[in-house]
Amino acid sequence: MDIQGLMQRVRALDPSVLDTPPTARQMQLLRAALLAVREAALAAEPGSPQPVAGLGVFRRPPAANPPEAKAGRRVLFLPDEVPSLQEATAMRWRAALCQQEMPLLDPQGRFVVLFSPKSACSSVVIWFFHRLGLADEARTYGNWPHEYRLKRFYKREDYLAARASSRPEQVQVLKVVRDPLRRAVSSFRHALGLGYANAAIRQALGVDVETQGLSFRQFIDFLETENLATCDPHHRQQWHPLEAVRTPDQLINIDRSDLFEGLNAFEARLGLPATDFAQLHWLHELQANRVPETMSGQIDALYKLPLTVEQARSGPWPDQLLAADARQRLERLYGRDIALYA
Repeated sequence: MDIQGLMQRVRALDPSVLDTPPTARQMQLLRAALLAVREAALAAEPGSPQPVAGLGVFRRPPAANPPEAKAGRRVLFLPDEVPSLQEATAMRWRAALCQQEMPLLDPQGRFVVLFSPKSACSSVVIWFFHRLGLADEARTYGNWPHEYRLKRFYKREDYLAARASSRPEQVQVLKVVRDPLRRAVSSFRHALGLGYANAAIRQALGVDVETQGLSFRQFIDFLETENLATCDPHHRQQWHPLEAVRTPDQLINIDRSDLFEGLNAFEARLGLPATDFAQLHWLHELQANRVPETMSGQIDALYKLPLTVEQARSGPWPDQLLAADARQRLERLYGRDIALYA
């Protein structure tokens, strides 16, 4: 295999690896890789296979017949079967549909919605079920829309069939996000109120949240110990692996534009009738259960103030927590999301 053949196979496996013309250094490294594989094959016993994952099998030819003839420095190569570039992209797309917080995929294959916890996700899920005619069924199943999403919708035969056959060029992709710094504040209240991270916080910081409370500064201390690509989805970065395959067609940042207007615009993009959000009573009932932000004070003091579980659940809650130190630290943690969405 020559250098161009190797590059073609690498692109088929993952187009993003060489999505720009290769530099002289990249060409040098690829040639070195080919040479190393060739030398390994020549060093092996004649006929002994030297498999290279994703490429194929290299082997030194067996000794020629008659015995006095020599095989020389040739290396035989049997390539693996590699899917076409389009099919390889579709395979990566379908794999990404199953990763992390699974996207909302329309069973008819018209659109995909990428969402993140603490970014108006409940409102988006209710709208999605309404759009599919499943809102009443989901509401009957449970008051919290994610119960139906996780326990029923992702197990529906039409959803599973659509996920198995979906191709990136056939759908419209909607991405709903919020400002990463504001989202971190919301994640803090959520973690403090529900207690799902208490054990991890105790292990990382030595803080007993139930008895000592937790400050926003301590919460960021905790985030700095987390892998934000794989941790609890309420703290995880908003970027989704699906975006490595297909850039969203429409982005809604709920801190910069109206969510409902954005969803109506996406419906228009698909040629669907506009949702009358005033009639989605389930959505408005959930929005009514917001914790009041009525605690005022000096922002640096509020940033360092231990808050209680009861305050997170019922208030009063600080009206500001993003002190300068908090902003700087969160910008380092969520730099990718800020660059892409904020």
